[in-house]
Amino acid sequence: MENKVRILCLDGGGIRGIIPASVLEYVEKKLAEFSNNPNARIADYFDMIVGTSTGGILGCFYLMPNPKRFEPGNSSSKYPASEALKLYSEKGEAIFNQSKKNDWFGLRQLLNATQFKPENIESIFKDKFGDIMFDQLLGRLIITTYDMQSQKSFFFNSREEEKHREDRKFMVRDVARSTSAAPTYFPPAIIRNFGNNSQMVNIDGGVFANNPTMCAYAEARTTNFENIGINRPSAKDMLILSIGTGSQKMDLKNFQRAGNWGALNWAKTIPDIMMDGGLDTVTYQVGLLFDTLDGENKKNYKRVDVPKHLRSLEGNGKPLYNSDMADASKENIRNLLIAGQETIKEANIQKDNEHSLDEFIKKLIEVKPISLNNNPI
Repeated sequence: MENKVRILCLDGGGIRGIIPASVLEYVEKKLAEFSNNPNARIADYFDMIVGTSTGGILGCFYLMPNPKRFEPGNSSSKYPASEALKLYSEKGEAIFNQSKKNDWFGLRQLLNATQFKPENIESIFKDKFGDIMFDQLLGRLIITTYDMQSQKSFFFNSREEEKHREDRKFMVRDVARSTSAAPTYFPPAIIRNFGNNSQMVNIDGGVFANNPTMCAYAEARTTNFENIGINRPSAKDMLILSIGTGSQKMDLKNFQRAGNWGALNWAKTIPDIMMDGGLDTVTYQVGLLFDTLDGENKKNYKRVDVPKHLRSLEGNGKPLYNSDMADASKENIRNLLIAGQETIKEANIQKDNEHSLDEFIKKLIEVKPISLNNNPI
């Protein structure tokens, strides 16, 4: 089969990261099954991973190097995909519920709209990622954030171009904290750039790219993937798997009177509007782009997300799970796990001009494999 650049794109969505984590646990199991390699990992079959917010955190998990990876019989990455899913399902309460600030009749929010303290999530990142630097990750990982100091979007890149290689050095845990600092949820991340010894003040990249697939396409178009012999690939040279977090139709109460909303109402609502507003647009744009290709190349793009009937506010008016990015209640986590399994089932239904998920996984294996031990991406 003709060689391709394999790209994984992961949306933002807070605790709804359970959904892509469930899908990727399935993908990794199938990679092991189809390749007859029990040690197969997500890191072995993607040349680039691009993530926003919760998607960025997942990317860090999949590309954490296994200290024993050079020894026979060991996997390349430290954590199997099941470990990332376990983190969300078991630590979600600590990240959100146990971190919630006291709210006395809502008066605190007039002075500080941030709902959650960052100590728990920072402790988890420290435990899972330690002091590993971003450029020590197994492969090419692109993670979005917005730098408030320079007032610009910023893309952390674990394989920086030579001109930035020495002046952009970050800890993995700081990158994860930056991309997940959603406004009104967590305070901005104040981190150190070890390359030029400067400081950054960052917030969630979801404010401009909650679905980072178009960012991934643009980044790939300017990248030389030397290890697989493809420089500046076009769409026909790419395989893109894009996974959503099941955002729902927002329940905007009294939206007809939004012109009279106060600062508190807007503070509660605007993050969801900003982060969810562009999702369908990016999916539509990328779909159109790949639809211009000929033959089988039309199927080089696969979007996986929760079936609409499970996240609709129509019908009985009650979706399967709460779309609130911070609802880490036991009931909602259980329902998100169900939604993840339903997403996998839906993704394996054969549709026109689209591979089933299993067929797409087989294509990932059929193209030239990468060797993380000898020639890291």
